[in-house]
Amino acid sequence: MNSIPSMDRHIQQTNDRLQCIKQHLQNPANFQTAATELLDWCGDPRAFQRPFEQSLMGCLTVSPQFHPLASLSLFQGRRNSR
Repeated sequence: MNSIPSMDRHIQQTNDRLQCIKQHLQNPANFQTAATELLDWCGDPRAFQRPFEQSLMGCLTVSPQFHPLASLSLFQGRRNSR
């Protein structure tokens, strides 16, 4: 039986997924897919809870470093489609 409470498990799984997204954002071949997933994820208000803050900020700060124009155009296109 798993001894980790379900909320702690959820927090760990979410932070693990954000770390994975961050890694994909650093790879030009995966950037577009990872950025789209991150934008979708940020569309949910639950994304902005304190337990996810450090991992989320890690994702949001890596994208412009690796693809400043791709990130800008992706965010712009996303804004226009809503």
